[in-house]
Amino acid sequence: MNLTEISDVIKASPAIHVQSKMSLLQRRAWNVLLANAYKELLDKEIHRVSMVELTAKLGFDSKNDDYLKEILESIADFKVKWNILGKDKKQEWGVAHLLAEVRIHDGICFYQFPHTLRLKLHNPRVYAKLNLRLQNQFTSKYALVLWEVCFDYFDAERDQGETPFIPLETYRALMGVEAEEYTTFKSLNQWVIKPAIKEINSLTDYHVEVEQKRLGRRIAELKFRITRVKQLPVQESVFPDVENLSPVAMELVQAEIDRKMALKIANQEWEFVNPEKLPQPGTYPDFLAYIGEKLEMSVDAEDVKNRAGYIVEAIRENYQDPELQKQRRLRAEKAKEKELEDLTTEFNLKRKTLLRQAIHANPELVEAAAERIQSYIVRQRLEAHDTPLAAYQKGGMVAAEINAILAAEFCQELLAPVIQQYEDEQARIQQQYASVPDTSR
Repeated sequence: MNLTEISDVIKASPAIHVQSKMSLLQRRAWNVLLANAYKELLDKEIHRVSMVELTAKLGFDSKNDDYLKEILESIADFKVKWNILGKDKKQEWGVAHLLAEVRIHDGICFYQFPHTLRLKLHNPRVYAKLNLRLQNQFTSKYALVLWEVCFDYFDAERDQGETPFIPLETYRALMGVEAEEYTTFKSLNQWVIKPAIKEINSLTDYHVEVEQKRLGRRIAELKFRITRVKQLPVQESVFPDVENLSPVAMELVQAEIDRKMALKIANQEWEFVNPEKLPQPGTYPDFLAYIGEKLEMSVDAEDVKNRAGYIVEAIRENYQDPELQKQRRLRAEKAKEKELEDLTTEFNLKRKTLLRQAIHANPELVEAAAERIQSYIVRQRLEAHDTPLAAYQKGGMVAAEINAILAAEFCQELLAPVIQQYEDEQARIQQQYASVPDTSR
């Protein structure tokens, strides 16, 4: 069957429940490769697909083959832990590479799954049928992973399903969240859990909700419920206590504050705070951020018998915990630096790929850029080669200098959309972490 005619991938549950740092595009690409090979997994070791079909199925820019090659190469390098939710009780735990081999010849991609995985991938006892078109709509890897996990537990006959309670550390492993990222539940909920659920609910015909289980004062486990949207009007809300509440009231009710008190605080906002204890203007971006700090403060507060009462007083009297506030700022700064670093790495890769394509289409660009090199050291290295193109292909300082000149003087129009996207995402990240209050003022 032609890849363009394949709409779904049969994906073994253990392959969904992988502990991995896969990006959104890497996970999508592996799903497409699995769908293409599925019916011949037992009969063939080497599978093939044209790069044209592969890029079309991914909704990818067909001119950006170099970037896609790097994605395929990175998939082959990935080592993952399988079946960490243990849905298939007879399936042993294991570690494996996602692809044993991948190569491209004359526009055809040849690839091979590791021998130990082939039987697990074909005719599995426990699996989910995932829509390939839908996966291309997700913009967040967290949303795609959560979608796969939730749909793995979906019962088509009942039009609903739910995961088991997932320990928080296991959930972090499924999402590929690093140990130093989003170290508090508040930050994990704000930047990973809620955005993933929101994206699924806005893009699909299904509705996902989360239930939290506490161990003492901390949230220790999560359960996700999935329901087909067309059933929602005729069924009762799973969480009637928080339905139609404002974000502030919802946070307070979920922290077990009396509903009437939660509504009062949400409606009054800053008027609820003791006028003598009001924070300086600009300390918090909004009242929700102020509430979030007090809720987090209550988790570690000592000798508190009534957490709900403590939270209300902390809000009213603006309790301060300098150490907590310092740690929140440090965590936010570290997470911001990591996101900006990842964004810059991705931007440099895209820019490098586009410049390579431009040079491939017009090799004379290298000579034109080489003539404008001013650095004495770089010119020495350039002149040590027969041609500017030969020096460029060696990489190093010459290639870096030529790329910089091409970007600044010859390929501005080509790079403009990528640069604009990079700057917009930079601004979004800066704005996102501006919500962490600076109480040092």
